[in-house]
Amino acid sequence: MEEVNEDENLDTPSITALSVDSSEHGSERDNDSALADTSIYTTSTSVRSSVFQFVQENGRTYHAYREGTDVFHPDLQHHLFLLTLNGELYNAPIKDIPGGLHNVLDIATGTGIWAIEFAHQFPSANVIGTDLSPIQPDFAPPNCHFEVDDAEDPWLFPHPFSYIHGRALATCFKSHLPIFHSAFRSLVPGGFFELQDCIVPFRCIDDTLKGTALETWTQLIMEGTKRLGKDWTRVRRYREMMVEAGFVDVVERRYEWPVGTWARGERMKMLGLWYREDLLAGLQGFTVAVLTRALGMSGEEVEVLLVRVREDIRSNKIHVYIPV
Repeated sequence: MEEVNEDENLDTPSITALSVDSSEHGSERDNDSALADTSIYTTSTSVRSSVFQFVQENGRTYHAYREGTDVFHPDLQHHLFLLTLNGELYNAPIKDIPGGLHNVLDIATGTGIWAIEFAHQFPSANVIGTDLSPIQPDFAPPNCHFEVDDAEDPWLFPHPFSYIHGRALATCFKSHLPIFHSAFRSLVPGGFFELQDCIVPFRCIDDTLKGTALETWTQLIMEGTKRLGKDWTRVRRYREMMVEAGFVDVVERRYEWPVGTWARGERMKMLGLWYREDLLAGLQGFTVAVLTRALGMSGEEVEVLLVRVREDIRSNKIHVYIPV
């Protein structure tokens, strides 16, 4: 994919290899039927409404899933990353690590699905997944275990790592640079640190975003997260921060996820299908948190906005995507 211009406005057409499939007519159902795969809809329809339990502030749980909770959203996101990387769990040339692959760390592991699959794929490696919440399954490969830990605290692991992995960390930390410094200090010489993340806000290939509820929502989310001290746009500075932390030979690979199935090509349609479902699955949880905490909106005001935002997300008439 071509690199995206990071300084563009929301309503400015972006530099991208994506193009609209002119054979479709803006109908979500028409576009999706071309994929001949409706299983995601029968699954997501029943699961999305219960993926977060009503617990505390505004009836939502934010950083933790309660025991027994459905974890459709993060595991759906895992599948989306697998599609993006053609079935691979990583991009780094880890087979070139001097001395081989031994200790592996997955920070902010979430449900632990990446750590578990990586441990299955590399049974001789010792895989540790850390997270603030102990939501990982009790069953895991013998070479995989999980620890409750905050990556923003000092790292006190008793051994260095061959490979450190992190995914979808944009919303996790108030400051990423200290995390990068900790990772650098915790790697063996020749080890790798790999991050996979989305670069917000959305980009639009034309002017179809202008004046929509999705545009309003995007602007509110960006302002709200800024006020909360969590700048979700800092992903674009990952490379710069890695170099500042001491890493060398930093490689950045860029991908694109359309929102919906409007883009030309079967692969892009499939990525867009899964990303739309991923976005819809997590939309209410983080929107309510950000807009009520940071901007003082009421829960009712947020819900009214979200009705229109969901309509926009489901519509293939708005040609937006997110760089990854």
